[in-house]
Amino acid sequence: MLAQALEDLWAISPDPRRDRLTAAFITHAVALATGVAPSDIASTGRTSKAAARARQIAIYLAHVNFNWPLIRVAFAFNRDRTTCGHACHRIEDMRENAAFDARMSVLEACVKQAPEAIPELTQLGADR
Repeated sequence: MLAQALEDLWAISPDPRRDRLTAAFITHAVALATGVAPSDIASTGRTSKAAARARQIAIYLAHVNFNWPLIRVAFAFNRDRTTCGHACHRIEDMRENAAFDARMSVLEACVKQAPEAIPELTQLGADR
């Protein structure tokens, strides 16, 4: 069963390690925008409402900006797929508020600047 799950994930994400790094990039961008510590956003335990909302924003940004299926977002953020779906619905509903939508547009533009992997640089780390 675990082997099948890993095989399914590989079919969805050619580089799960890179997905986790991208999720960390998004988490830090959201942390800067919201003032919530990245560790609180990434926490798997009970957190404040602000941390939960920031986490939902990060999950939403990964799903919408990178067109990742929810299962891929779930893996990258160490969450359940249904939790990620709930997060996306919550943020979509909140975007009805013009001020919130404007802030989300700024965050989306920021996250779209996530750098692509540079093969020459990634190979440097492998040589060590």
